[in-house]
Amino acid sequence: MTILKQNRISMIAGTAILTIALAFGGFSFASHSFEAGVAEGTIPDNTHIRLDGMTLPAGGVFPLYDASPNYVSGHFLLTSPCELVDGEPGDDPNNDTYQPLVTAIAGHIDEHAAGTHMEPIPLFYINTVSSPKLTGTADQCVFHAHIPDPLNGGAPRVTDIDLVNLSGADIEFKPGHIVDINVQRVLGSIADDPYENGPVIELTRNVIYDLNDNDHDNDGLGHSSQ
Repeated sequence: MTILKQNRISMIAGTAILTIALAFGGFSFASHSFEAGVAEGTIPDNTHIRLDGMTLPAGGVFPLYDASPNYVSGHFLLTSPCELVDGEPGDDPNNDTYQPLVTAIAGHIDEHAAGTHMEPIPLFYINTVSSPKLTGTADQCVFHAHIPDPLNGGAPRVTDIDLVNLSGADIEFKPGHIVDINVQRVLGSIADDPYENGPVIELTRNVIYDLNDNDHDNDGLGHSSQ
């Protein structure tokens, strides 16, 4: 198995950019340079969002979390409908890798376009608590991420986390599909360390890592299978 290759779909990406622009007031995003924020240090915060009953249309965006002006560190957990991306239908499901149908992106949304920077979150597939079907399409898979992940990529300073539908079709969430965001520390203020030369909105599917398959080339940097 190999690391999932990101798949750029220009029409879907264009639709999603437009949707994000509309959702956040065009390219006049929220400016946080005047906000005080909090002092750097611990700020325990848990956000648990049930997705069941929601339909996210193709190109649609669902804002999940905004800590602005603070950029933070913590953990991201997603339980989502998903599809087989590494392996063959009928193989041992404990040795297959799946990708969520929805894409999780993170970074910072700002009123000034130059300060906007959003990238896909590198995700780890958790096969021990996932429930894939054996038909090639999984109903419920669990993914975990470190926010931020300085070794595997993604936005280095995270104030905002969103879901974007780049699948090309509507996504219907069912009971058990959730997002859980656990923030542990404030790393700084985006006003003191802003993104520049934006807007950067990278709309590609999430890269998926798997520590539990037989191929250790997709373990991700800084991690190893036992």
